[in-house]
Amino acid sequence: MNHEISSALLRTIPFLVVICVVAILSKRKKINIEDLGVRKPLSIKLYLIWIVGFLIYALLTEFSLYSINILEITKWNHSFYPSIILILGAVILAPIAEELLFRGFILNALIKKRMSIHWAILIQACFFVLLHNFSYDNNLTSNIGKAQSLVDAILFGYARVYTRSIFTPITMHISGNLIATIERFI
Repeated sequence: MNHEISSALLRTIPFLVVICVVAILSKRKKINIEDLGVRKPLSIKLYLIWIVGFLIYALLTEFSLYSINILEITKWNHSFYPSIILILGAVILAPIAEELLFRGFILNALIKKRMSIHWAILIQACFFVLLHNFSYDNNLTSNIGKAQSLVDAILFGYARVYTRSIFTPITMHISGNLIATIERFI
């Protein structure tokens, strides 16, 4: 196995492990997946409003940042098989795993402690930013990335609460990561 494939797998496998652990714990009745929001959204209309609204927000944000020349995008430079692994990881596995962790376990635990929904959403969003951003440089691009991650996590949290389904923020997260991935090819 070449180095590029190994590297791609190392970046992707942790997300698969999280999903498998949740599935195993659920099957063994150690966790109730309904507590994590694994259920149909309250309504398809509400689900679609959140998805379309987020898609518009994400596209407008990216276009605005690009038009004022502060969106820095690293071009895609991976070969075929590592690209497949990385795209699958970034667009499918990471959103599922991260939503189960942040808007599933963490948000649910904070709400169960009778914390205000708004504070619970803000706290889980801060955890998301702390654990999600790999660059803690104090430059404009890094700070914009942190701000975007915070806003995204807050929106994902409200979407989870108001639709009562983890599928809504998963879909939103997938669409955001898909946009970011496509940008690297353009």
